[in-house]
Amino acid sequence: MGRKITSAPRKLEVFPPFKLIPRKITLIPHNMMQVMAEGGPQPQSIVHFSVTNRSVAEVSCLGHVTAKAVGTTSIQGTVQVVSEDTGRVAVFSQDEVELEVIQLKAVRIHVPSTRLIAGTEMPVFVMGLNNMLTPFSFSNANWELSFQWSVSKRDVLELLPRHGRASIQLPAQNNVAMVVCTRAAGRTSIRVKVQCLNASAGQFEGNVTELSDEVQVLVFEKLSVFSPSFSTEQILMSTNSQLKLYTNREGAALVSFRILQCYPNSSVLEERDQGLLRAGPIPGIAALEVTSLELFGVNQTMVTSIQVAPISYIRINVSPQIYTSSGVSLAAFPLGMSFLITVEFHNSIGEKFHAHSFLLVLRDDLLLIRPANKNHTYVAQAVSRGVTLLTVQDRKHPGVVDCIPVPVERAIEPELPGALAVGDVVCFSSALVNQEGEPGTVSGAALARSSGTAVVFLDIPGIVKTHREVAVNGSSHLHLQTAQKTYLTNAPNSSAFHLLIATGSGRETLQGSCSSAQVGAITQRLLPQSHLRCRLKFSSAVLGVAAGDVFHVSPEFSTQEGKGEDLGSRRGALAFVPSYQILLFTLFAVLGSTAVTYLAYNAFLARLQTLPLIYVPNVAVPQPFISHAGFFHPPSPVQGGRRTQLRLWSVQN
Repeated sequence: MGRKITSAPRKLEVFPPFKLIPRKITLIPHNMMQVMAEGGPQPQSIVHFSVTNRSVAEVSCLGHVTAKAVGTTSIQGTVQVVSEDTGRVAVFSQDEVELEVIQLKAVRIHVPSTRLIAGTEMPVFVMGLNNMLTPFSFSNANWELSFQWSVSKRDVLELLPRHGRASIQLPAQNNVAMVVCTRAAGRTSIRVKVQCLNASAGQFEGNVTELSDEVQVLVFEKLSVFSPSFSTEQILMSTNSQLKLYTNREGAALVSFRILQCYPNSSVLEERDQGLLRAGPIPGIAALEVTSLELFGVNQTMVTSIQVAPISYIRINVSPQIYTSSGVSLAAFPLGMSFLITVEFHNSIGEKFHAHSFLLVLRDDLLLIRPANKNHTYVAQAVSRGVTLLTVQDRKHPGVVDCIPVPVERAIEPELPGALAVGDVVCFSSALVNQEGEPGTVSGAALARSSGTAVVFLDIPGIVKTHREVAVNGSSHLHLQTAQKTYLTNAPNSSAFHLLIATGSGRETLQGSCSSAQVGAITQRLLPQSHLRCRLKFSSAVLGVAAGDVFHVSPEFSTQEGKGEDLGSRRGALAFVPSYQILLFTLFAVLGSTAVTYLAYNAFLARLQTLPLIYVPNVAVPQPFISHAGFFHPPSPVQGGRRTQLRLWSVQN
């Protein structure tokens, strides 16, 4: 009999071919663009990027290509997989794309259409002379370019920022794209001026520092035949799309739909009594009749037209609107904010489609983007600081494209000079408010309790939620400094003795401008003084008397620099102020002796003191000696006497 031998099973994976996109990249010097990879084995594959000519460009491990000098090179990507048998890294597949670095010779304004009806919007952005020179080629340069837009007749047409609905006003360096809003019939021109902020960067051909372009736009009135109760005079559908119709009489009456007439080359169909319209691949026009048979014997009929047309351009909208306390638009999106991206579709004269069939390719580079609950809507989250160029493109028609820059910055103040030190107090603030001008819920005052990293959140429900990270380092040493008062006394109604304490490097302890509510939170809830332990001891032990029996010391917090509170002779305070932490010592000397002894030693000790202690005699008790510097020791007590001599000491800076 034959012998059957079975091998061990092996995993088999069929994967799409590995390739890099885009296939050809054109950049100007000092501009950056990301190369993306798709296909290849998943999910264990590792893509390794390299460049053949490093003098022309360089590429990071994430595929970020930065142009350095004029020339051509190739960006190579290899798929590396760890072999399960040998454990070695094996190259499964590889691909490369061509990179060309050129100087910008001229610019042109990309306008999807130069004839628009009044009341429509259209995106415009700057491109090079050919279609390869897109905003990706020059809008993300390290030596930034400045884009200045203007229009000849503002009553006919208006240029608005791409993030106007979100109240974001981009600086000129990020204004590569704008929105055209038509206002009234007429003819006007749009002009853009692109300036190189550093002439030595070699980004423009011929060592020029400025390029410009101008286009003419015709705006005309929309034809209105009647004013029906339907939400629109015309239903606009793209080819191969479908639309479900609804009326406000659904459930209250018998509603029917009927196509009255289809013109030649039209392909609009309607499923019987379902209100579902289907458009075929051929453009055309049809008439739709909507009839409502009311239960009380009245029939309502309306007729509207249906137009099937191809999509000419798309537009990206960003919401919700961001409100600020001053009414001034922000220059960037707040870090951590989630916003809604809506893609709109328009025909050749600017009308918006009600139904469309479109395959989208979303390029985000840096943003965290996921689909929303409606078609062609996305939720984007600003997860890191910087500028992202967001592009939406039709996979079947690459010319139908729109792009917007999305800058992201922190929206929570103040700007800290570096890491905080343990014991620092920060008053956070932000210009963000809700529709009524009220601020959100933010931990406005914070106390650095231990080293590490913390995250501060600002939440305005329904509008924005942002955050920032704060680093805290440990305090390796303290800096001491005396306040204005330079002497100690137990005289009645005397003020406390203040000692300033600075943590870390000695810079300001209180960061930011504090409101009255934040000051109340610091003094009533944070209690910074409770985290500082005050301990006092004598430099030498005398007669076994503890320093706590002679002096009373306690911490307190103050938000005013140099604030000296009259706390009485039995109380002290520790205050954290904008420049220092103040340790207020009320050094209450429970000294007992006679005035005769005081006068006897006064002349002898006067030359030793630098900060005098003014003593008022009290009941005689044994007294030790304290010195912060010099370690001066007193003479021995009188033998056989029942009283100990009073001594006057000094504290030296």
